[in-house]
Amino acid sequence: MNAIALPAGAQRRPFSLYARVLATQILYIAPLLWLLELSQNQAWKAVNGTYGWVYPDSPYGWFSFGSMVLWAGSVFLMWTLHYYWFHPKGMKLWTRVAIASVVCWVGEWVGGFMAVELTGKHLHVWPGTTLVYVSFPAIFFWVSNVIIYHLLTAYVIDLTPDYDAPADV
Repeated sequence: MNAIALPAGAQRRPFSLYARVLATQILYIAPLLWLLELSQNQAWKAVNGTYGWVYPDSPYGWFSFGSMVLWAGSVFLMWTLHYYWFHPKGMKLWTRVAIASVVCWVGEWVGGFMAVELTGKHLHVWPGTTLVYVSFPAIFFWVSNVIIYHLLTAYVIDLTPDYDAPADV
């Protein structure tokens, strides 16, 4: 009965395919996005004079290896949205970028909040913002992250399955 509620495109794609591609994307894409985060924080400092976000529990202050968890989570969010929602509905690219950016932005706040609530340690903090774990200018960074994710997975290294091809008979 649950299969009726799923779109036709989601019914014919197995979970094993989803999980395999997710694991591959986390291995390849999450570290690249983490490095991109470091450059974004450096760019923020170059423009504004201070780091945009800091890692209070990291000995380095402006970066943390622990934030790799958030990048694995963002890859999870982007791939899940693509696999189960964007692709089956045939959404246009800029609609995907807008939705995924907002979802990941909210996910950044949730990740920061949950880290403090569950472990008592901060993954990251945006100083001077009312939301503490994320800032409104971070939407710009998430738009660029989602675009880079799309370019990497679709055009640079093929990390998306060819599940649209006709089935071999």
